Amino acid sequence: MKKIFFIYLFVNAFMLTTFSQILVPKVKDDTTKQRVHNFFGFSLVPTLNGSLITFVIVRELRDGSKKITSISKDTFILQSMGMQVSKANPKKESFFKKYNITPATLGEIWKLRYSEQPYSQRKILGWANKESIPSNGQMLELNKFGIYNMFSYCYGENAFKLLQLIEDPSWVARYKGL
Repeated sequence: MKKIFFIYLFVNAFMLTTFSQILVPKVKDDTTKQRVHNFFGFSLVPTLNGSLITFVIVRELRDGSKKITSISKDTFILQSMGMQVSKANPKKESFFKKYNITPATLGEIWKLRYSEQPYSQRKILGWANKESIPSNGQMLELNKFGIYNMFSYCYGENAFKLLQLIEDPSWVARYKGL
């Protein structure tokens, strides 16, 4: 009886291992490696070197977390134009051409947060309805682009779509009125 039981067990084990490809398909390539993405972005938080905006590369990891790498404004421009190697732009395409925006627009981002440019000797007006933070209505508008508070990052397609709108005078007028 024991002998028959072991033969039965052996045959079943043999059958399962032989046909496991049918029962449980094996994955040839680990597709999770393809789920790591890098994006250009920015935050409305000033940097330690005096810039009113923090430019970054956001790396979305497989587990959903993000790794943020700060870059300079010049690096942001060169990499997003495809003129410098970047994990956020492996095809070296020009996002400025793709979204029909100019690099000068990056110098206007601070206006989303401030009513007047801080650290300036001249009075240069921003678009925010409060001194150093957008109004509630303006924050609701910024929420559409991933900016939920002053420490959020606007990145990927959202960043370039927001830059497009910053160049649109009618959107700026509407934003000021929120």
